[in-house]
Amino acid sequence: MQSQIVCHRCRRVLAYPAGAPSVCCAVCRAITAVPPPAPAVEMAQLICGGCRTLLMYTRSADTVRCSCCSTVNLVRPVNNIAHVNCGRCRTTLMYPHGAPSVKCAICDYITNTGINTMSPAPCPRPPSNESAYNAPSTSVPTSQPQNVTVVVENPMTVDDKGKLVNNVVVGITPGKN
Repeated sequence: MQSQIVCHRCRRVLAYPAGAPSVCCAVCRAITAVPPPAPAVEMAQLICGGCRTLLMYTRSADTVRCSCCSTVNLVRPVNNIAHVNCGRCRTTLMYPHGAPSVKCAICDYITNTGINTMSPAPCPRPPSNESAYNAPSTSVPTSQPQNVTVVVENPMTVDDKGKLVNNVVVGITPGKN
């Protein structure tokens, strides 16, 4: 695998094999030291409770301040979120651990999670608009308010390095009686 660095003398871009401690410029013969690799940081995402912006943060954080609306968001422990593949279209769905089922926002199929209780923490309801899905799940008794997990998969985008980036938003909306 090749990496790149800028020569400290002539400012040319130099290619070198990964792991090399230094690089000799073929043009000016200057030796440029290669910095040690940065430690890998595990990242996670959440949706701001104030403005519904998707935020990225390091997994070790307890709270995340939104740069758009300055809301301080509490981070839910990662182990409270579970994953299941949609029973019809095989899209990976996220849902609060303990939910008995999850409805796919792409094909509307209700996938059973195999758990009989429902105990997710409620999240603020997004501003109402025509594209938000707020219908209750049909697999939970209707005598109690129902939380609905919503997965929105937007078209992929291209980052500044030319790589495709997934654009998926997951939310839980509290239901009504």
